[in-house]
Amino acid sequence: MAIYDDGRFKIVTEDSLSNIQIFKSLSLPTRRCIAQNAVAVEYLAGVDLYRQSDPPTGLFALQAGRVKLYRQSKKKCQILALPMPGDCFGAESLPTGAPSPYSATTLMPVVIVHLRHDCLQHLLDEHTDFRDVFLQLIIDRLKQFVTLVHDLAFRDVTSRLATVLSLRAEVEGLPHHEGIIYDRLLSQQEFADMVGTAREVVYRTFKKFEADGLVQMTRSSILVYDLDTLRAIALQEAH
Repeated sequence: MAIYDDGRFKIVTEDSLSNIQIFKSLSLPTRRCIAQNAVAVEYLAGVDLYRQSDPPTGLFALQAGRVKLYRQSKKKCQILALPMPGDCFGAESLPTGAPSPYSATTLMPVVIVHLRHDCLQHLLDEHTDFRDVFLQLIIDRLKQFVTLVHDLAFRDVTSRLATVLSLRAEVEGLPHHEGIIYDRLLSQQEFADMVGTAREVVYRTFKKFEADGLVQMTRSSILVYDLDTLRAIALQEAH
């Protein structure tokens, strides 16, 4: 797809970059260069920003909303990450020119700052401070994927689902008089895609968590009653 076909443009200013973590430590000249070359786009939910095996896509910086990153193989899907506002993604294949290793699809309306791959390459060539933060971005994404491989190989479904729920509570959760609450965001099939199992298994595991008084899931939210126990379950490795 053409990258802006489904989006609405917004103006990028230096101030509008301030809520994106990767840009905060950059010098004023570097931020000015980004603002001059980047495009801010609003997308609705369900839009493919790019697909697995597309040519290098440049850098996407999420200002608002949520996106899922995932790999597909025939009918099987593995969700790799759910970037938060302020996170960046999409440029991992730039150094080698390889196709994109995963797809990115919006889960809700989003605002994204996009740097085309040629603009990104110019920044890497001309601005050493940007080169440093870009390298850290690649390292952090690699660590995330290594952790995912470990969890899929050595933890069972109960532990993996507990990991997803507890990490989201820590990062996204808001205080609630009964615990911690956050937007559900994913369907049961997408939770299954995230922990690497069938939807029916995720359904049964959620029901067990609910029966044990750990969580409550509605159509729109997840309420975590006992985060400490979820964390302990998340740390258990399969025997």
